[in-house]
Amino acid sequence: MRFTSVAVVLGVCLSVASAEAATRIRIMPPDGGVLAVGQRVDVRVEATSDGAEPPRGLTVLINGKDVTGRNILAAGAGGERGAGGTGTDGTVRLAHRAGVAPPNTTNFLMRDFSVAVPGPLVIEARTADGARASVRLTVERWQARGPAASARNIILLLGDGMGIAHRTAARLVSRGLHNGKANGRLAMDTLDVTGIVMTPSLNSAITDSSPGMAAYSTGQKGSNNQEGVFPDNTADAFDNPRIEYIGELLARTRGRGFNVGIVTTSDVTDSTPAANAVHTSDRYAGPEIAARFFDEREVNGVSVLLGGGARHFMPKDAGGERTDSRRLADEFERAGYTRIATATDVGRLSSAATPPARILGLFHSTHMPVAFDKVGAGRYSDELARPANAAYRDTPMLEDLARLALRSLSAHSPRGFYLMVEGASIDKRAHAVDAERTIWDVIEFDRAVQVALDFARRTNTDRDPANDSLVIVAADHETGGLGIVGVGNERYAPEVLGKAVRDYAAVFRFVPAQELNFFPNYEVDERGYPVDPDPSRKILLGWAAGQDHYENWMSNRLQREAAVAEGKPAVSVANPARDGAGDTSDNKTARGVAIPGFLVKGTIENGETPCPSPAGCPGDTASLGHTISGHTASDVPLSASGPGAWQFTGVYENSDVFLKMLRATRGSYVLPSAAPRASVPANRETGRRP
Repeated sequence: MRFTSVAVVLGVCLSVASAEAATRIRIMPPDGGVLAVGQRVDVRVEATSDGAEPPRGLTVLINGKDVTGRNILAAGAGGERGAGGTGTDGTVRLAHRAGVAPPNTTNFLMRDFSVAVPGPLVIEARTADGARASVRLTVERWQARGPAASARNIILLLGDGMGIAHRTAARLVSRGLHNGKANGRLAMDTLDVTGIVMTPSLNSAITDSSPGMAAYSTGQKGSNNQEGVFPDNTADAFDNPRIEYIGELLARTRGRGFNVGIVTTSDVTDSTPAANAVHTSDRYAGPEIAARFFDEREVNGVSVLLGGGARHFMPKDAGGERTDSRRLADEFERAGYTRIATATDVGRLSSAATPPARILGLFHSTHMPVAFDKVGAGRYSDELARPANAAYRDTPMLEDLARLALRSLSAHSPRGFYLMVEGASIDKRAHAVDAERTIWDVIEFDRAVQVALDFARRTNTDRDPANDSLVIVAADHETGGLGIVGVGNERYAPEVLGKAVRDYAAVFRFVPAQELNFFPNYEVDERGYPVDPDPSRKILLGWAAGQDHYENWMSNRLQREAAVAEGKPAVSVANPARDGAGDTSDNKTARGVAIPGFLVKGTIENGETPCPSPAGCPGDTASLGHTISGHTASDVPLSASGPGAWQFTGVYENSDVFLKMLRATRGSYVLPSAAPRASVPANRETGRRP
């Protein structure tokens, strides 16, 4: 008897196959996606047989039109293109190449597909044995010039891992409270509108930074660890089906005179910066990501690239870590990029009469020093005093990098620019449940936000309505499950007791007459950083997605991790070298008083439970000894000012931001009747608008 079965394949398409066929079909882009008119996307269809032979007769239709003949994969079994897992042949250019897939598959690949008109987009596939699949997407308009004000420039500032609690903690520490009200606002608090962003990725309720950033810059949900691509069945990390980034799209449609800038405190090949220009399924492929920045510069439009990661730009015999012989930094320089490596270099270019049009700034071999260690050097931090960090004592602050990038881009981009500025170590130090370094990096990031707002205020209030700027402050996800759990009770202060106790973390009282002083008492400098990170009444943080760690409520003079892995298989345990009781533990206050911490048990997986299934735990299904805190599925805030800012109110998907930005560039969004041509944020110091 013949029968059919229906199954959802990886949550992205519907496949119907006969029992004899046993063929599964996956289509990319996935079902439910939204594309912009004219946005380029690769279409890949994978038909997989349960047997040894590949499926035959793969046919692909788009909106009812047969496009099978546009398959760029080489001929395989029976002369059919893609049959048997063939990749492309040597005639295809680098960006279009595709590696081989499993031999029991037949595949279809079409690069650079786009749709010129809005409406539904239906991709269907079938094989000769009766298997079928389809996905339905939507193509939305944005290009038609609208009646609203438009933004020539887009400045997207991304606080990596920055949830609402991270922003609140930075405000409490940097601005304080007066009679229950904020004693000043962060720059990011002054933007005109704020919305809430949902962050799940294509394959997980909890995203990582790669698809988190790429959702903003492409409008598509991607899988964790992948950026600017969709999943495929090949081993090559750089041949996945691509989706065009906003910088690529605007550089292509506006032509020469439009540029892209990427600024980060991380390695420039790290997830967030790379997810604005490089297409890969492996966020950790640093050397090749660095090469793609350069090799595809005419497509990605990157003229300013500032951050860490110098090790990926030179071979081992020249002080880098590349295993090939490419001297990428030299190649950038020969292509007209000015190379810089120190804060002194940044200052020199910033004060030049005319900034260079192209800049490559690599300020660290890996990730740049965090704000706590730069601002507190020689006072409450010893990190940069370590001999291993001697070369990085002349490292710029993020606001200086943002200012330099804006000078270069605005001087050499008559058709506008897209600039992404990342505060990367908000996330990295939240992973380490390092309260002070996390907060200090939010403050540093906020100072870069002020630089962007100052720039936008100039463009949005001058006499030229064609040079306006949209400023967006966002986060890719929340890190750590951060909570502001209490304010230090001075009677139980660690320095008073000589040890740390939970009772220092005072919480609110249910009494009519409260005697406890429940306001923090930080003293801050002119930049908003505390002079002393450990006042008697400090803000205390907790971590819902934390690992085992010791807590002494004090800042740490060195940048150490909260947990370490022990044994085989590895189990995550609290690191006694940070806030432990030993003589060599980093547990001393800024005044040199040792404060042993107490153990805080984590809540996330730590690898201590063996696989409980008799069948084993295949792939990544076994628990892991996580030594870092986790990302969470919490929504994150997004704030915006400038043309199109009103689109960013409400609650929406991270992938919706892409079209909102595009519509802002054309004035094709719906503008509330009361909104001005280009809203301008208030001055942070005076609270007044120009």
